[in-house]
Amino acid sequence: MTGRDPVESAYERRVRIASEVATWGVAGTEVVSAALPTVDPLARIGLLFSAVLLAAFAIIWFHVLPRPMFGRFRFTVGTAITQVLGAPLLVLTGGGASPYFVFFLFPTLATTFATSVSSTIAVGAIALLAFVTMMIGDVFSSSDSRDALSVGAIHLSALGALIAMTVLITRTMQETRATLRQRSTELAAQNQELEMSRSTTLAMARARDLGELLRSVHEAARSVLGIERVFFFSGADASDDGYTIGRDGAIEPFAVDLRQRDSPRQRAMRLRRVIVVNDIATEPSVNERVRDTYHVGAGLFLPLLHRGELLGQLVLSVPAAREWTAREVRLAEILGESVAPSVASYLALDEVRGERESLAGRMKVFEGMNQLVEALALTTDEPSTGQVAARAVAQGFRLIAATSLFVDPSLALLEPVGTAGAARVHPVVNGPTNCPAIRAGKPFHVQSASDPVICPYMPFAEGSEGYVCVPLVAGGEPLGALFMEPTVGSVVEDTFLRAAADRVALSLANRRVLETAQRQATTDGLTGLHNRHFLQQQLRILHSLAARHGQP
Repeated sequence: MTGRDPVESAYERRVRIASEVATWGVAGTEVVSAALPTVDPLARIGLLFSAVLLAAFAIIWFHVLPRPMFGRFRFTVGTAITQVLGAPLLVLTGGGASPYFVFFLFPTLATTFATSVSSTIAVGAIALLAFVTMMIGDVFSSSDSRDALSVGAIHLSALGALIAMTVLITRTMQETRATLRQRSTELAAQNQELEMSRSTTLAMARARDLGELLRSVHEAARSVLGIERVFFFSGADASDDGYTIGRDGAIEPFAVDLRQRDSPRQRAMRLRRVIVVNDIATEPSVNERVRDTYHVGAGLFLPLLHRGELLGQLVLSVPAAREWTAREVRLAEILGESVAPSVASYLALDEVRGERESLAGRMKVFEGMNQLVEALALTTDEPSTGQVAARAVAQGFRLIAATSLFVDPSLALLEPVGTAGAARVHPVVNGPTNCPAIRAGKPFHVQSASDPVICPYMPFAEGSEGYVCVPLVAGGEPLGALFMEPTVGSVVEDTFLRAAADRVALSLANRRVLETAQRQATTDGLTGLHNRHFLQQQLRILHSLAARHGQP
């Protein structure tokens, strides 16, 4: 036996102590037996001689010879030596018919401590050989050979039965010990799995964002599996967003390569099970960035499942090729099972947070709509209407800038009237129908320089979020447009844009209708001069002012 673990070492130490105590005990028993007055002189000499041999063996074997000597066969060799040392006792005390035959059985019986059938058989064979040799010697040396042979035959059968029984006991102990050792190993593995699951779950519960969550996963994977880098892919097909974390603990986002076909990541999501890659060089579908930039040599691709739904994927990687064992794959699966609920909670919380922010933004838009209506009611002319509309829309939709453009009916021009924020200078458009938004009759969005249609008057500005142009239409007639420049967090949904544009268009149309009605009420339709009604009204106003100031 060898001390492969602390339990084995403790067992060997106890066996060694018990063996030494048993050796000294047998030697002491022989000395006490020799001191009995009923013992004949020759038997007394044999007992004392055997005790001296056992004492010398105990001193040399347990205190002089180094413990590593003979390795795992040390116990077997020791019991074989004591078995040989027991033969002189029988020779000096009557041979095969010796009354001290029981001392000859102790070494064979002690082999049960070795829990090895081969050790018991080897020592038993030595005992049988020595005893048969003594019986043959008794036949030629004893005068009463028949009685000695009959007693020796009885002792020989007893020795054989003892050896067989010891082999059976040893075999039973060996199997029991192997079963217990296997069960202990399984329990230790289960305890390790439970501890890893518990520690990972607690770390996940303390994580406040995706970065802390990935750091917890990396720490658990590195301590248990020796993982160098962890990748996380979000989305039901693991192709939305990608993040990676290395030994430095820094989170690095990256774009997922959507050009891959039948990669380990895609196979794991399709089959919904762990994909084991012992050497990444055998996967031609893996791109060079994974091999060269992130130095991935082997990996475990773990799909994250929660309540039957795919949440994303974890990839546990090492820089060199590695043969993953079934035990390591099982630990990785447990890690993925522990992480999945936390990832699901984080994604659900992030979705709720996004919905809450979106709802808060919409509520602000509704408040901005009310403020827009109230502000438009206080305007007195078209310039003030345009300025108020630009400011109210910029504040309500959280825009970086806004510009109001009104159509001049007499000149057929679309010109800027009011601006708000860091607005770019919008040129005058010759002909309202040249505006793409007015021509289409719906909001016109530009989000990048590669969009199919871009306004010829307002090119896309690099580094911006694009722009939106909404037509102002009342009674089927175009009255202008609202040019909006959004930023991060702006609410530019078409429903709200149309509602704001309708309110501005209605206010502008009402303003123009009132101005037209007032002009028609105070001027002559043929000459264009002020009529009598207007002159009488102005006269009453002048008389009132003169009377108030005391002037004739």
